[in-house]
Amino acid sequence: MNIEKLKRLETSQDIVTKYAGMSSFGKNRIVYLPLLIGIGLLMFVAMAIFSDLTETVGVQTLIALSVVSLICFVLVKVIANAAKKKMIAETTFAPTCIAKKIAGNDAEMAYFCIYITGEKRHYETLIDEIAEKIDAAIQNPQNATDKEIFNLFRPDFIKPNEFAKKLPLAFTDNIVVWRKQVSFVGTSKEIKQQIEDDGGKFAMVAIVPENARFLSDYYI
Repeated sequence: MNIEKLKRLETSQDIVTKYAGMSSFGKNRIVYLPLLIGIGLLMFVAMAIFSDLTETVGVQTLIALSVVSLICFVLVKVIANAAKKKMIAETTFAPTCIAKKIAGNDAEMAYFCIYITGEKRHYETLIDEIAEKIDAAIQNPQNATDKEIFNLFRPDFIKPNEFAKKLPLAFTDNIVVWRKQVSFVGTSKEIKQQIEDDGGKFAMVAIVPENARFLSDYYI
């Protein structure tokens, strides 16, 4: 991969602004409270309607719950926008990383990848070495740590938009390595081919380490 290009993108104000906004959701954990309440109320209202429980629950009650649900979603938007503005204002650097696909679902184009956000984030050989070690652990787990790695990369465990998790430090020789899902749905054939040509490696931007994003601008 082009390391010099990755380094240049780290200080591009356009990249900083774009990806700071994309990475900000969930930074303020309080956003999940109105989000979960809103979803829960909306699901209850839908269940009541489709289960013919409208008279039992009461039309006025369902209307009130629907209004509360909408208010919750408005709060989510307000909190998310505030977090976005704050992060954009405070961010001046966008760490770019070399990520590598490990396991996933080719049909759904969703994969687990690994990446490093520290000073070794551009160490292409290191990422390959860790990937090989993960593959060996998945194929033949020898101990409890290997079994933990096996479970971390099970394709059926892929969850859309899940925040990244750290690999056990004992497995990575105390290097902080993140495991995250990435989706290539909507990615052009040309970019997919380039990723394959690069041995499954691709560019990520990690303004928020646990919420790194696919750096599509690298391929422009």
